Amino acid sequence: MEAKELLRFVEWAKKAGVRRLLVNGSYITTKARPNDVDIVILPGSDEDMPSDEEIKWPFLHILIAVDEADLKRWADEDFGSDRQDHRKGIVEVIL
Repeated sequence: MEAKELLRFVEWAKKAGVRRLLVNGSYITTKARPNDVDIVILPGSDEDMPSDEEIKWPFLHILIAVDEADLKRWADEDFGSDRQDHRKGIVEVIL
């Protein structure tokens, strides 16, 4: 179910004009049953983004980067290491 939800989100992101997104969380690990997906999106513009009422993704934790530098900070600082400060991979999707 989670994979389908993530794929639906990516399709929504394309239609909403999102330029890039970062995927993190236990979903991109080898865990058999991941418990969440953390996502940061870089929108194309505010006009492209639908209202909050249109977005319902209970399995996804979605954050919005304000610009390229903010997206890079999320990638390098917040998503780039685990709780023990070990470096880890993330997935970037360019739409």
